[in-house]
Amino acid sequence: MQGKNTAFEIGRISHWFSAYCKDDKKQTVILMKKMLYIAVLGVCFTSAKAQDSLQTYIRQAVQNNPETAELYNAYRAATAAAEGAGVLPDPELSLGLYPKPMEHIGGKQVMTFQLMQMLPWWGTLRAGREAKEWRAKAAYERLRQSGLGLAFQVRRQWYELWAVQERIKSLAENISLLKGIRQVALYEYKSATRMKGARLSDQMRLDAELARLEEQKTSLESQRELQRRQFNLLLHREETAAVHLPDNIRLQKLRETPWDEILRRSPQLSQTLAESNVYKAEAERARRQGMPMIGVGVEYMLNKKRDAHAIGVMPEMNGMDMWMPMVKISLPIYRRKTTSAMRAAHLMRVSAEAAYSRQVDELRARYLSIAQREDDVLRKIELYKKQTHLLESTLELMKTEYANGQTTLTDILQTSRELLDYALKKQEAYALHAAIAAEMEQLTGENEIQPNIQ
Repeated sequence: MQGKNTAFEIGRISHWFSAYCKDDKKQTVILMKKMLYIAVLGVCFTSAKAQDSLQTYIRQAVQNNPETAELYNAYRAATAAAEGAGVLPDPELSLGLYPKPMEHIGGKQVMTFQLMQMLPWWGTLRAGREAKEWRAKAAYERLRQSGLGLAFQVRRQWYELWAVQERIKSLAENISLLKGIRQVALYEYKSATRMKGARLSDQMRLDAELARLEEQKTSLESQRELQRRQFNLLLHREETAAVHLPDNIRLQKLRETPWDEILRRSPQLSQTLAESNVYKAEAERARRQGMPMIGVGVEYMLNKKRDAHAIGVMPEMNGMDMWMPMVKISLPIYRRKTTSAMRAAHLMRVSAEAAYSRQVDELRARYLSIAQREDDVLRKIELYKKQTHLLESTLELMKTEYANGQTTLTDILQTSRELLDYALKKQEAYALHAAIAAEMEQLTGENEIQPNIQ
């Protein structure tokens, strides 16, 4: 509709300017090109401004939404935990002090120092680090899914608000039309006294119809105010903030996205795959933790000298400090905790794989539903366009016939109601198609906006 109006305006401007400047053809052509460029640019700017307004609202919602901030910080925490995983356990330092030095052939032992480093079984640390990394990946996909869902909610509510605005406009146009018919009926009533009773009843019926439409318009205005406040709450800003809406929305067929690409970009499936890999890594870590741990270290003994004439003293070793390398190994003989951990991780992985299969089926069903609903709503839009065009022409003709006494007010009111009904259905269909397009963007993961939360 926007394209047809634009073409009509451009053609009208060109025709007028050609007639005005027919004495100077060259100047006419130049100025016509400029005016055409300005007209087209104005239309494009209006459409781009509306789209930019919606994108701005989506950015505000992503930046301000508390749930997004919660998931974003959870993702950062998981990333920080993954960065610190996969390192050796801290070494152990032991200190022993003898209140009364213990005498031996090499002197008096006063103090001992022992430093020990435990080494997990090969691959244990790597499995633990991988589990943390996959948890961070799952947290990131959860954040993506929340952001895409939030963007879809913003788009859907924005289009619903636009539909209510257009319904109010249609009601206002219908009210204006009936007021014009009432003026005609009033004129006929004043000019034809023989039909005074009939014309007076027409006036009363028109007043009743106008009152009904005014009530509907007031109800829609109240609904628009409620939806505007709810939209601002979704953006986590002041309820009374203004919401910019376009005069019309562009209708375009959805872009076909390959099914494999949808599977690859789906944050829900990616999150489930990441969780499955978490359980796989945890099962491997549990298996390797059931292996022996090896400890290597050193012990240092601090000695004091004994009396050189004492019995059993070795002069060359008297008071000499000593050190001793040490090796320690754990004995994992209690296997129940290991087998239980491995079995639990395995069962959780099987559960995640089943969830993945279920989600693929649900995603496919939703994908097919979107395609079917789009075809259905496009057919309805074409039908409503034809019906509104025919009924508008019919109503204009009936106004003339009513003024000439060739039709009744009942027929006019019935046609007016049908026209209003189809106009409202057409606007709802436009908003529904836009919501379907937003749902497809959510499904395919397009136009993602990453949060930038400090």
